[in-house]
Amino acid sequence: MKSSIELKEMRNDIIDSLEVIKETATAEERDLTSEENDNMDSLLKNADELSAKIERAEKVETEIRNNVKLAGTPVQKINTDKATRGWSLFKAINEVRNGGQLTGIEAEMHQEAEGEARKGLQGIGIPTMMKEERAIDQTNSAIAPTSIGAYVDSLAASALYDRIGVNNLGTVAADTVLPIAGGSTVAWAAEVAQNADGGQDFDKVTLTPSRVTGYANLSNVILAQNGTAAEASVMRDMGRNMGTQIDAAMFGSTNVLSAPGCIVGTAGTLTFTESAAGGAAGTSADMLEAIQTIADDHGLDGNLAFVNSWFLYSNIKSATQVASVSPLYQDDRLAGYPGYFSSAPASVAATSGDGLFGDFSRVSVAQFGPSSIMVDPYSRAEYGEVRLIMNNYFGWGVASGASFVKYTTLA
Repeated sequence: MKSSIELKEMRNDIIDSLEVIKETATAEERDLTSEENDNMDSLLKNADELSAKIERAEKVETEIRNNVKLAGTPVQKINTDKATRGWSLFKAINEVRNGGQLTGIEAEMHQEAEGEARKGLQGIGIPTMMKEERAIDQTNSAIAPTSIGAYVDSLAASALYDRIGVNNLGTVAADTVLPIAGGSTVAWAAEVAQNADGGQDFDKVTLTPSRVTGYANLSNVILAQNGTAAEASVMRDMGRNMGTQIDAAMFGSTNVLSAPGCIVGTAGTLTFTESAAGGAAGTSADMLEAIQTIADDHGLDGNLAFVNSWFLYSNIKSATQVASVSPLYQDDRLAGYPGYFSSAPASVAATSGDGLFGDFSRVSVAQFGPSSIMVDPYSRAEYGEVRLIMNNYFGWGVASGASFVKYTTLA
């Protein structure tokens, strides 16, 4: 059974053929010939049949996705090579800025995005499946990476949250409530004694959308050239900047205005008394004490990792666990755990740098609806430019503040 995307491609080819017949007759200022009428009737019949198949395939795919989600199994990624083949950001921009409507695969993908959003979208809609990372055989594949691929690759490469192992829920349509199971108490008891109810009630984390947005000004000359390299460059820059903003809000030492709260701002986040020594020795002591603090609270389970300010990089690289024998940081692991660096945690020049350690599987992240790009041909018209405005909506939350410990290490 063909997927809904493959069926839509087939239907799109039929629509293209219909347009050719119509435009040919219009250009020649004549009515359709008998043969053209028969051909058009046959194409219309095939298009109607494909529309019915598309509707059936979409229902099947929706039911399968819903069933998999309810079963708690990750949804298998869709192969999007065919979906993105021929998709052009510049073609879509030119169609919108010239007052027209999207056509071809750009229109199909916009409709997919509207379906995800469950409402109409202005500008250019980009559905989630087009932003999923996919492997392409660069040697043998006839399908070149698209500008969307550049956005995905850049977002994945630039965004620490995408690499550190958070619980990524993918795309959701509304505020999402995640239940958190309370701990249970188990104890020995006499043969006929009543057991004590020591379990805690369920708690919850609610993910709500916050908007992260940015814009880029494109020269009309570049748009006219319609080069794939230029498209990829624009999308790559947007992806890189989006990832940077998400990281700054998630791993920062304080909350960022209008963004979801930072991890260490969660109530119950653990702390300890940092070393007053400073330097490599003080840094090593703080990293080990961070591990010990988590261990003392609930053990060392889960997807544990460090995120430290780049200010601490030199001290961490020169620190040792055993002098002249065992370095603290080796092969991207800090005291045995993945060690990441970011500009998000705060630092004070020549004085101190912040960091956090904990279980990142306790952080849940979701994107609310698809991405959309607004095309504004007016604001920069006097400069011969078109302004693109990208909007994304993200939300995240931490299941338990005690899953993390925060610290400020002296230089």
